[in-house]
Amino acid sequence: MLFTNVYTGEVGSLHDYTLYRRSELYLAIQTRQIRFFDGTHLVGDLAYKLHTNLMVGFKDNGHLTLRQKNFNVILSKIRVKIENAFALLKGKFRRLKFLETIRLELAALLIISACILHNVCILNGDLLQDLIDVDEERKQENANNPHNFEDMDEEHIENDAIRKRNNIVNHVPIILRN
Repeated sequence: MLFTNVYTGEVGSLHDYTLYRRSELYLAIQTRQIRFFDGTHLVGDLAYKLHTNLMVGFKDNGHLTLRQKNFNVILSKIRVKIENAFALLKGKFRRLKFLETIRLELAALLIISACILHNVCILNGDLLQDLIDVDEERKQENANNPHNFEDMDEEHIENDAIRKRNNIVNHVPIILRN
């Protein structure tokens, strides 16, 4: 539930993957300043493009195998934790939902400050989860962010990423039933 990397983005509404590609995190990964060991990777939703360092689910075209559907369910369960962190942040710091400022650097500072305070609260055991309806916060976030589930062009996915995801698919335990 901690925020370990925060990118406050740019002016306007941009696709999640576009923001990721413009972030310092992406640059650090591409220049190998951040390395992934033992098959580790980031986790993203379908707004992101599959990469060896970024696992995303399978686009459901109606022809997914049981193992692919199983992978999507497991990945979704992992991503719920990420969504809950954002819901908790926005529930704790409600002002983040309605940032009205002319100075964009001030908005960025408010977002980063809220993330730092969020981490301090968690590290000190002050979660406030009983006061915040995390499910409702998540529903509102998904309704307000139309960029989360856009279809990505899968033609340009690198073969190593496909092999890595398929390897994971074939090794995770099956939790679904036919």
